Amino acid sequence: MGQKNNILMVKAYQQKIFMNPENESSNILKKFLQSLIKKGRKKKAQSLLLKVIRLVQMMQPTKTKYEVFTQAVKNVQPSFEFKRARLGGLYQMIPGAKKPEKQSNLAVRWILALAKEKQKKAKTLKNRRYGIEFFLAQEIVFAYKNESELKQKKIEIHKLAETNRALAVQRWW
Repeated sequence: MGQKNNILMVKAYQQKIFMNPENESSNILKKFLQSLIKKGRKKKAQSLLLKVIRLVQMMQPTKTKYEVFTQAVKNVQPSFEFKRARLGGLYQMIPGAKKPEKQSNLAVRWILALAKEKQKKAKTLKNRRYGIEFFLAQEIVFAYKNESELKQKKIEIHKLAETNRALAVQRWW
């Protein structure tokens, strides 16, 4: 009977986290959840995301989980995208503004990709075996503090957009 109550509590907790429509951050948590789902295993992805949320709360106890996640994504998301076009016999990268929805989606994908890359490096070094949740939580906290490698990637994209600013006239989309 106690285990059944525990399962119901977990389900209620998951619904409270993932199904809160008034928060912008619940949308970001849903994006993380959708990106974590592999082969249709939503429950596994939810439990993984809950572990990540607990780890983030342990690393940043003074801030709320919503604040950490939203600020981490905002710190990493790029404002520009590029399309390749052939101009005068050369291929040029033409900058354009990116929609806010695409910005946050790209930031979530970058954070997940970097966490997976760090996990693979740790496995090859045969260090202590950590799960993906540890590296994902670590990367979210680094992005929150603006100490992530992804911040540098965002700055490089913005610099490239600034150098190719004159080509923005050629934009067709």
